[in-house]
Amino acid sequence: MDLIAKQAHVSRSTLYRIFPNRDQLIARVVTVEIRVIRRRLDKAIVGFTPQQTLVEVFVMGLEEAHSNLAVSKVLAAEPEYFLRLPPWVWDILIQGIVIRLRNSGAEQPYVELCAVTDLMLRIAGSLLSNAPRALDVSDPAALRAYGHKYIARLLVDVAPPSG
Repeated sequence: MDLIAKQAHVSRSTLYRIFPNRDQLIARVVTVEIRVIRRRLDKAIVGFTPQQTLVEVFVMGLEEAHSNLAVSKVLAAEPEYFLRLPPWVWDILIQGIVIRLRNSGAEQPYVELCAVTDLMLRIAGSLLSNAPRALDVSDPAALRAYGHKYIARLLVDVAPPSG
């Protein structure tokens, strides 16, 4: 909070009047970034299949986390913070992605799309907090290849086991 107040050229008490705690400040930063990503994403996914859309959401989200100074500082200080976002922020993320999946032709039930989206976000959060050595999370091409290999499969319709 001290660093943010200093960079914003306001006193710490002014910052606390606007954001009573650090989590509310971080949630606000995340919600603003969600809007930015949504606008970029909507332009990028025109004509995409649901699988391509999910991969693009995955790639853009990780790219934004690395390129945004505020987000990257939070992740550097608390790598697992993304996975502890307030439930209302998590819901905004999921609903926005599900809408885009539907718009790209996804036909799975809403609950399934929410589950797929939740899982994709948790994978992204895990990669942000503890990137594997075999994947350069700052390389969009590597992320896209990873996304096509693993993330796109989350949307494959699988018949439930019989019996």
